[in-house]
Amino acid sequence: MGNGDGKMEQSKMDSYFFSLVRVTDVIYSEEEDLGDVLHFIVSLAAELTGAKGSTIRVLEKGTFDLKVVANYGLSQGYLHSGAIDFGKSITEIKQGDVIIINDFENDNRIQNLEAARKEGVCSVIGIPFTVNESTYCILRVYFSAKKVPTHDEIQFLNTLGKLGCLAIERAAINDMRK
Repeated sequence: MGNGDGKMEQSKMDSYFFSLVRVTDVIYSEEEDLGDVLHFIVSLAAELTGAKGSTIRVLEKGTFDLKVVANYGLSQGYLHSGAIDFGKSITEIKQGDVIIINDFENDNRIQNLEAARKEGVCSVIGIPFTVNESTYCILRVYFSAKKVPTHDEIQFLNTLGKLGCLAIERAAINDMRK
């Protein structure tokens, strides 16, 4: 690795660190709306990994609906197209495995390839989380080219997702107090 690469890596790590500090501050600020906090998280996830867009979807107990609670960079048409097989997604989310679909063209988990092509996405990283015993969520980051994430990118996205869960839990606690 040349000297320039090291500076670029350090700059990226500084951006990750600064972003995580800002998200934490926003979560603990009593004035921030949950929707705004989650939008901030998905925008950082996309921008700092060079992605086209990002979503947080929530699966509540007793449903098979992965509801989009925050999105950035993706059209409403794509979000509602059912491009990714929800049945398989729900199983993967509950198992807690990181989901990497590196090539939409050749992966059978993609149900609506035409919608993905139209949107200009061809790979995704999905990181599932358990919010509580009845609620699961997944942070998905969509790329317009094949993507092999680095360890640092996965760690950053994992931490952003955990902060998203924390924001959801805090909002639920605050609602119960009111």
